Amino acid sequence: MPMSPALRFAFTADGRLVADGPAEMKITYLGRFNRKSAEADARRRFEEWQSLPSPLSRRWASNQVVVS
Repeated sequence: MPMSPALRFAFTADGRLVADGPAEMKITYLGRFNRKSAEADARRRFEEWQSLPSPLSRRWASNQVVVS
């Protein structure tokens, strides 16, 4: 069964989506995801990540992979 392509979202520290280049947080979706739903989920995950209290916890959560 062929895998659908991965969806990737990356955010700068101020919350802007970036296509290429440096990013503070990256989220990759593997499997079957609706792009619009995945983008909304990525935005929610970024907001949760941004509100983490310590820089160390943000560092550990800065690269997330979501598998369906």
